[in-house]
Amino acid sequence: MLTTMSRHSDMSDDSDSPDVKCFQELPDDTYEAIGSEASAIRKIIREQQDLPIKVMKYLRFTNVPSTIAEKFSSSSTRHMFSYDTRSMIIKLVTGAHDAASRGLFGEVQNVVRDMTLHRSIHPVGSKRVRGVSSSKEADESWVPTQPVPGRDAKWPTVVVEVGVSESYRKLKADAEWWLTNSRGDVKLVNIVSINRKTPNIKFETVCLDISSLRHQRPRYVPTIRQSITTSRRGAQITTSPAVALTIEFEELFCCQPVPPEHNIEISPDQLGDISSDIWTEQGL
Repeated sequence: MLTTMSRHSDMSDDSDSPDVKCFQELPDDTYEAIGSEASAIRKIIREQQDLPIKVMKYLRFTNVPSTIAEKFSSSSTRHMFSYDTRSMIIKLVTGAHDAASRGLFGEVQNVVRDMTLHRSIHPVGSKRVRGVSSSKEADESWVPTQPVPGRDAKWPTVVVEVGVSESYRKLKADAEWWLTNSRGDVKLVNIVSINRKTPNIKFETVCLDISSLRHQRPRYVPTIRQSITTSRRGAQITTSPAVALTIEFEELFCCQPVPPEHNIEISPDQLGDISSDIWTEQGL
């Protein structure tokens, strides 16, 4: 059963845009440097990747030409670029990060295949998408195989964003970026917040507050729909609340289910298995 939506879980802040928030809400240990040359950016990435990173780390580069940002790619990283400020965020990812994103990906794909709908949805992973004034890469994402009338096909329908607990505000800003920049074409963002030091992980689903879309001029207000925490004490893994993480069928496929089609539900045991894989990668 889904948690109740309320204004208390409203994450929107009209004082600044989600594009700005994504760059403001970086954790304190973010490495900052000038990125006017691609070679300098790559050198710093290599140096940072050689350091012991348990989950991930953010790098923020300033003075990055758009020509460099648009062509830039690097393995085991995710990118975001602001055309207004010429700033670029690079997220260095590790085995723990991949265990989270690929774990959710695998569970979603298993359900989709069981419904024989794997030809109806296309996983696009971290494909870069440009929004209003910035571009961004998800950790995982899916788009319907067939175009949906009235919908911009560049946007995925469901997105996964993974971060550490120190960057929780950044994760919420990332979710808001996808939902508001796409003007609702992205239906759901799954965020995974991993504690760096203890076996605790928060799984959340973020969607748009439907009531905010019913006005003549709709407001795109992101709302936390579910928040589920996994933790381990000794060998015992606890999921609280003990409910499934749910992606509604219509959110993923942009159409109503026809029985026996159904929502995608990732059970507490499955969330526990994903978490166990993450903790193994962390050495916890």
